[in-house]
Amino acid sequence: MSVRLPDEEHIAQTEESLRTHYFADQRPWVVAYSGGKDSTLLLQLVYELLMDLGPTACKPVHVVASDTRVEAPNVEEYLADRLSRLAGHARANGLTFHVHRVQPTPEQSFWGNLIGKGYPSPTRWFRWCTTKMKIKPSRAVIDGIVREHGGVVLLLGTRLDESADRAQRMQGRATNSRGLNPHGEIRDALVMTPIADWTTEQVWEYLFTRNPPPWGGTHNFMLDLYRQASGGECPVVLDLNTPSCGGSRFGCWTCTVVKEDKSMRGFIDAGAT
Repeated sequence: MSVRLPDEEHIAQTEESLRTHYFADQRPWVVAYSGGKDSTLLLQLVYELLMDLGPTACKPVHVVASDTRVEAPNVEEYLADRLSRLAGHARANGLTFHVHRVQPTPEQSFWGNLIGKGYPSPTRWFRWCTTKMKIKPSRAVIDGIVREHGGVVLLLGTRLDESADRAQRMQGRATNSRGLNPHGEIRDALVMTPIADWTTEQVWEYLFTRNPPPWGGTHNFMLDLYRQASGGECPVVLDLNTPSCGGSRFGCWTCTVVKEDKSMRGFIDAGAT
């Protein structure tokens, strides 16, 4: 069976769906961004929508990216550069676009818990690092937006094509008339998955053909990261139902959940510093 690449009709359908949802209510959008391929695709689609809407873009869009402070140095540098370019380009173009690089407090940090509080190293059964280093910092920002506006729509780059388990979870969620589902742990938050029906091949095709992104720089470094290491990207984690980063490309260099950090090995073998 042939693979359907992201032809213009498919892209246009996703763009039109985003436009319709944007004007459907006054809830601000929160885009979860990890720096990986899926969240980068989602972010670019949303950002291009805001650029197209211009002065008619009436409600704010927030981007939340998690920096655990123990990312691989090359990934941390890349994420910081992307977010800086995004913030600068949005300001220069007068977009209602807000960038949040969230980090754990000292009390939430890996070393603060491991050494300061005497926590055991994280395991699959006691994954305290995810809660303290990712969920709580991200939730603090999102909860603040909810308090200010009364609710949010959370945009996630999850796709049915990622795995059978992911597809089953996504398809099993109750949705409203617009196809959005309530977030299980964040009050007054609805979840939208605009690229749910995109295949992995379609994601890569878009990123290769729509490079550079509108905020400047290129996707080349991210594409090179995927060539250097194996596995999937580490998602922005907002609840414990999200799979851990263990074994993924953009996990923490301190991760004790996996037997072998394949991403770090790939970076070293590729000569990353």
